[in-house]
Amino acid sequence: MLVSQFQARRVQSWRQLEELLRQKSREQTAQNFLQFVRLYRAVASDLSYAQTFYPNENVTEYLNGLVSLAHHRLYRRTSRSYTTVWDFYRRVFPSLFRRLAGYILAAGLVSALGGVYGYLLVLLQPIQAYHLLPPSFLHQFHPSQAGPHTVDAPLMSSVIMTHNIFVALMAFVGGMSIGIYTGYALWQNGMILGVLAALFQSSGHATVFWSLIVPHGVTELLAIFVAGGAGFRIAHKIIAPRQLTRAAALRLGTVDAVQLMLGTVPMFVIAGTIEGFVTPSPLPEWTKFLVAVLSGMGWFIYFRFIGRKPSGQNFDFGRDRLVSGHKRPRQSEPRRFFRK
Repeated sequence: MLVSQFQARRVQSWRQLEELLRQKSREQTAQNFLQFVRLYRAVASDLSYAQTFYPNENVTEYLNGLVSLAHHRLYRRTSRSYTTVWDFYRRVFPSLFRRLAGYILAAGLVSALGGVYGYLLVLLQPIQAYHLLPPSFLHQFHPSQAGPHTVDAPLMSSVIMTHNIFVALMAFVGGMSIGIYTGYALWQNGMILGVLAALFQSSGHATVFWSLIVPHGVTELLAIFVAGGAGFRIAHKIIAPRQLTRAAALRLGTVDAVQLMLGTVPMFVIAGTIEGFVTPSPLPEWTKFLVAVLSGMGWFIYFRFIGRKPSGQNFDFGRDRLVSGHKRPRQSEPRRFFRK
């Protein structure tokens, strides 16, 4: 059966389930509830069929969202996919990171390109630093005066961290600009880091600079990339809603994006803790680099292995299949998914 034929035969039931989902729970009669259960089972069966025969078609994504919303309405009193902060960070966030890794990688790539650009430009023409760096960076410290005992480490790292948190928020919100401002924020942040690296290297203090950046920077930059990935996720749903209405596509994308942003909260807390205790400490530089390596290894293990089933699959939520062939519920009320 062609996907268009499948859609034409079954779309009426899908519309009916959408209409019932728009009703508030307290407005549903017993008859409506029985109809809701019948339609839920029928549409869940359609989803299972679509996953088997049309796994990459838009109709499968639509049915995923519809069944998820219906599942939440039906079982929200007795079954929740994650109700505690612990469950979110233990299962949902690392699984979501893996599923949306492409967006996060794109964010990291944009930032890295900005860093290379700023580094090479200032290395060749140091005067460009005064045109590229924000005033707050120029006024707080100067690389020509840097040294193990002359750099104001707490001040320098605090300025950079405050800037990075702002960048993360802008990268996330920038998704509404179809990703243009997200890309700009990531590029600018990477460029600033590249400019500073070039300045400190030119003055002979590259090791001092990196020993003040990487201990907390590994975690902090990763959090920025995650925030940028969230912004790109929103932008992608706006640009390419496919058969979904743009509003419905945006809503589905925003659920993932907001969860990614929530995941960055403890990352910034951890980065701030490292910044407060390691950066200003008199520890030797190699110790600070070791902290960076251990942080990187910790995040690799967390995002690579945590939040998987014993079989190695991700825990169920979002687009991940339940044993029954359904999807976990999304936490929003449905509107008309297909374009008319």
